[in-house]
Amino acid sequence: MSYLLVVDDEPLVRLVMREALAAAGWRVAEASGGDEARELIAQERPELVVLDLNCPGGEALRHELQGQVPLVLVTGDEGVGEELGVPVLHKPFDLNQLRQLIRSELSGL
Repeated sequence: MSYLLVVDDEPLVRLVMREALAAAGWRVAEASGGDEARELIAQERPELVVLDLNCPGGEALRHELQGQVPLVLVTGDEGVGEELGVPVLHKPFDLNQLRQLIRSELSGL
């Protein structure tokens, strides 16, 4: 069972993602921003991080983790695209699409 970390500053969004991903069989932790995420990563390295770029410290965390841990970025900013080098989902997104994207990223490991 893969361990995922969801980082988003919106509690309801974290809850919905956590429940949807746990129902798909993944073990999921959640953080509200970069600092909390770093603490969780120090305890146990996730196999993939779902990261809201607009949460506190989100952009800095992306730079730190990119190339180290698979990332799926979520954002409400339509101007952000896959030119960042990782998959990007724009809010609001379909949870099935999120699950499919995570499966795809994990299968490449």
